[in-house]
Amino acid sequence: MSRYNLDEEAAATDRELAGIISKLGVLTDEQISELLPERADQSELNRLIEAVNEAADENRKKAILSERLGTASSVVKDFALALI
Repeated sequence: MSRYNLDEEAAATDRELAGIISKLGVLTDEQISELLPERADQSELNRLIEAVNEAADENRKKAILSERLGTASSVVKDFALALI
């Protein structure tokens, strides 16, 4: 396991990116078309938003797993000590 716990930093990044995406989310299709007249640019924006959402989901899952592993290791340790 890594010596560094980056869960808080990952969560902060997720919140920051979610804020940016939420601002983009209030744009209408017409506004996006005005800002990005090229269809390829619009497609790239959609791919970027999907990638950010997937990364945010992965970071959330990793944080939950890390938390649960910490809890589980504590339980296993207590159980092992009780057996000794």
